[in-house]
Amino acid sequence: MENLVSQGMPLALFGIGIVFVFLCLLVLATRAMSILTERLGSVLGVAPEKPADYPAPPAQVAAIIAAVTMHRQRLRASRATP
Repeated sequence: MENLVSQGMPLALFGIGIVFVFLCLLVLATRAMSILTERLGSVLGVAPEKPADYPAPPAQVAAIIAAVTMHRQRLRASRATP
């Protein structure tokens, strides 16, 4: 049994080392992509989206307001009753 443990320890340490190296490379790649997108975003000058040119119909706006109000009331009611 001791022989099995002594053989397993190097294998476990090797696996831990591989995972550690992979995670370090993943962090470096993520940082590199972040730097690249920040530079390209400022170079390309991405314009903000403009709002829609047409207004929503009043009935649709009223339906959305009613739905949000109902959702908030249900949320408050569920928090009030334990």
